[in-house]
Amino acid sequence: MNRKIIAIVLIVIAAGGVAGFLFYGPSNVSLSVKDPPPQSYDGSISAIVVSFSKVELHAANAGNDSGWHTVVTSGSINLMTVLTVSKVLGSAMIPAGRYNELRFFASTANITIAGVTVTYTIASGGTSGLKVPIQGGFQVVGGQSLTVQLDFAFKNSEIMANGMLNPVVSATVA
Repeated sequence: MNRKIIAIVLIVIAAGGVAGFLFYGPSNVSLSVKDPPPQSYDGSISAIVVSFSKVELHAANAGNDSGWHTVVTSGSINLMTVLTVSKVLGSAMIPAGRYNELRFFASTANITIAGVTVTYTIASGGTSGLKVPIQGGFQVVGGQSLTVQLDFAFKNSEIMANGMLNPVVSATVA
């Protein structure tokens, strides 16, 4: 009888530990980027290098100024190298929960046109970050791994006009 009680207690403890891990354990999230431009870039453009200071994910149940979890810190990417294939920018462990938005801090892009590199300003990219809703959001549980795909492009017309860049962005779970 005592063995049965001990076995039941151990099963309950193990089940509680597994449930606790699934609800509260960290999850691994990777962030990848791809540049499918709305129209093809001008043939004279050889590089579009975007430098960023951080990329964050937002917990769905948190306030607008809280609930941000850093996934990637500083780096840069040449969007011309990810036109048809994505590249992983980084990954991080985040708490289990529901996430609905991504924030990308990038204030400038260096674009090489006909061999000349020009620095462009990205609208809202440096101060408040570019906030991108994640299509459908996602739920992660402890121990789960997933990838968020950021599609990040610029309008060819804005690049060729040497104006302020307003990125065309979307985010989905890949």
